Amino acid sequence: MRDAAWMDERRRRGPLDAAELAEAAVLGDLALVLVVAAIFLPYGTILLLAATIPYAALVSRRRFRTAVVAGAATGLLAFVIGGVSVAINLGGIAGVGTAVGIAYRRGWKRIGTVATALALVWVPGAVATVAGFLIFTQSRELTLKQAKIATQGPLNFLGRVGLASAVRSVEHSIQWGLDHWYLTVPLGELGVVIVAALVARAVALPALLRLDATFTREALQAPAAPAEWSDAPVKPVPVTLRGVGFRYPGASVDALAGVDLTVEPGTFVVIVGNNGSGKSTLSSIIAGLPPTTGEVLRDGNVGVGQIGGTARVFQRPESQVLGARVADDVRWGLPRNAITDHDIDEFLERVGLGGFALRDTETLSGGELQRLAIASALARKPALLVSDESTAMLDPDGRRTVVDVLLAAREQGTTVVHVTHEPDEAARADLVVLLDAGQVRAVGKPDDVLAVRGGGA
Repeated sequence: MRDAAWMDERRRRGPLDAAELAEAAVLGDLALVLVVAAIFLPYGTILLLAATIPYAALVSRRRFRTAVVAGAATGLLAFVIGGVSVAINLGGIAGVGTAVGIAYRRGWKRIGTVATALALVWVPGAVATVAGFLIFTQSRELTLKQAKIATQGPLNFLGRVGLASAVRSVEHSIQWGLDHWYLTVPLGELGVVIVAALVARAVALPALLRLDATFTREALQAPAAPAEWSDAPVKPVPVTLRGVGFRYPGASVDALAGVDLTVEPGTFVVIVGNNGSGKSTLSSIIAGLPPTTGEVLRDGNVGVGQIGGTARVFQRPESQVLGARVADDVRWGLPRNAITDHDIDEFLERVGLGGFALRDTETLSGGELQRLAIASALARKPALLVSDESTAMLDPDGRRTVVDVLLAAREQGTTVVHVTHEPDEAARADLVVLLDAGQVRAVGKPDDVLAVRGGGA
């Protein structure tokens, strides 16, 4: 049966997943810290510009609503910490950063970035400012009076250096601007937003390029099967890809193109390649993501998260571990009574976490969290386990332990697809797939493929 026949991007309109919420919290808080620090530290403008980067990174890699959630949550916190002024500053920073991220993701240049910033920041900001000044007349008068007072120092200086005639002309212009504030204030905000968008783009662009060079964008997840698939068996493997391609929304080039590949049951398949070569995207398609071109053939439903279906483990275990205690996390999402305490102990023992069942997950190290994520995946007894760079953040001993666990799962009948940069991990595979710029460069035994790669993964 063809996965692409029913899979679409409807899930992208669903609620935020755990990884999106985690990134929204972390990056939103980082932006807030920079905004607050800018109030107290010298050269605060630099910190304000830096605060746009977390939002740009968030929206360039996640859904727009993720940035909205981050902005709303940190905006409330900013109001509690510093009042209206801090909240307004954070809102502007969030808007400009989001505009930069949207433009980057869609491949737009400076004009596109400025246009997006004007739509997201200037239009609502100008409307809110004018409406506020019309409603709160005393605040308007106080603000305009403060603006006039602020100009007195420079004007007095001009008068002392013999430019009295220029002073009178400038005073007249200033008074006109204050009298016609409903025009000059929005125009001033227009200039600020344009400059902020261009400078923020220049500041954020190196960071965004580095992110894309280091990590692929999070692939879209496969949606639940429609009603006509409700009686289909859960059978994710074998799976065959024919001419498969994938392009992320708004991207100008394909992340994958013309991929032909078959993954047989009970095999340990390793995907290698340079940063940005499409490794994570290919693993996501194997796990059920519908391609934009080509077809994916398998005998049943992928069954993501279901018992006997497909399980996934990612690079960042903190975004996958949901239980307060280790045993709770292993049980998370499973039907009641589907797993016993003895079963949990066995799964934890398999990943080197024997005796950890009652430990709080917040006390675990990064390597222990990763092994817990694998134990939780194995608790579903998956036919297909997709490991997307799950060893990337571990030390050599931790990497060996995780690969040992993956190989042991293969021995129990689970098909394992593992994405890695490490040649020693690839050397233990049954089949190695080498990607280069979104295309399959070589497929075969480790020695043959790694020789093509030049010995590296």
